[in-house]
Amino acid sequence: MLIREPSDELLLPERTRLLHIGPMKTGTTSVQAAASARRDQLLAHGVRYPGNDFNHRRQFGALMGWSVDTWRRSDRLRPDLLDVATSGVPSKKVWSRLRAEIDGDQDRRIFLSHEFASQADDAIAERIVDAVGDRVHVCITLRAPGLIVPSLWSQEIRDDALTEPLEEWLRRFYGRSAQHPISARFQRAYDQSGLVDRWARLVGPRNVTVIIVDHADPSLMTSSFEAMLGLPAGMLDWNRSNRSLTGIDAELFRQANVMMRDRGVDWRSFYSLVWKGAIQLGPEQRKVPAGGPRVMLPPWAGEIADKDGRRFADEIGAMDVRVVGDLDNLAVESRTAPWQDITEIPIEIAADAVAAGVLAGQQSRERFLATELANQEQIAKLRQQLARETTRSLADRARAIPANRRAEQLAGAFSSRELAAALKRRLLHRLRTRQSYPRER
Repeated sequence: MLIREPSDELLLPERTRLLHIGPMKTGTTSVQAAASARRDQLLAHGVRYPGNDFNHRRQFGALMGWSVDTWRRSDRLRPDLLDVATSGVPSKKVWSRLRAEIDGDQDRRIFLSHEFASQADDAIAERIVDAVGDRVHVCITLRAPGLIVPSLWSQEIRDDALTEPLEEWLRRFYGRSAQHPISARFQRAYDQSGLVDRWARLVGPRNVTVIIVDHADPSLMTSSFEAMLGLPAGMLDWNRSNRSLTGIDAELFRQANVMMRDRGVDWRSFYSLVWKGAIQLGPEQRKVPAGGPRVMLPPWAGEIADKDGRRFADEIGAMDVRVVGDLDNLAVESRTAPWQDITEIPIEIAADAVAAGVLAGQQSRERFLATELANQEQIAKLRQQLARETTRSLADRARAIPANRRAEQLAGAFSSRELAAALKRRLLHRLRTRQSYPRER
């Protein structure tokens, strides 16, 4: 069913569990930012965005068994560990707590969102649907492949310590490197018609909504979510986006990843000082002027992306899923340019990255010192309590037991050593004075 504009017919039944699975670089960050910042307002309008995090990355990671806790990975830096590393997988309790919150709300619609679900194979996708429970509706947001792919390369540099140059990575991505193909999870998310078909088979085509992101109409996506969830217009409007690195920034940090990998940097350092430091506090805070040097596909890759986009649009159009927007936007012609090796980095960009890394180190140290101070204060309180406890007499501690329960609890209230010591004092007193031991008051 094709729906050109968001309307009341998109409204989901009450208590529906809306599962937004991305994929990446389709405007997911903006929706997640609005939902997480306005949890209370959503609750007031009958929608629960469960948990306390920005999105449900860790919860889905726990459910899928994927290494999403980058800072907890024990491996040294190398890419493509997300679905293979055994360290960095959140505890299953992370999902269980979220599921308990979902099950505890029997009145509202539930809104869940993270892009990793789009990379799941059939078995893991089925596991997700079973875990989320009844009344699942899946939302998939899509953009033209020619817009997504170059942004994926720069995001992998940021998130996954990628070290490959763009052309080399693209050859793997498009199957031109038989010896070292791209991770299957990337292909599952890139194959847009296969992605829609996978989830339609799981939950039924009428329980899938596909939103075609349109940069000429930025409000179409947020308006569609508001219509599905029964929210007031504008509640999910947000100006934050997961802005891709420019070509210069991407090449700067790609080269840095190569050096860090060769020098044995670990994931915790990369996460805190590079991903959440030099990148997040540096180029992601910088406003790039219009026409800035974005990463674009070389012509040969753009031709493949355009053909794929046309095929995806045609195949999705033949499915019985709900489609919001214009499928032809998946087939728009890619902007292309031959990749030029970057051998010089402007001094202000390099200085910005260094300063952001230093700032991240300072913030990390401040958090550590604050935690250390809090721990020391807690230890001091415990020592004071212990000192007061050890100065109390045995009689004081006995009197703390209610009189009607003193006899039955006395033996259990004190250690054998304490009882033996008390008995010894009484016997010695009796032997020396031939008088009973005086009662303590």
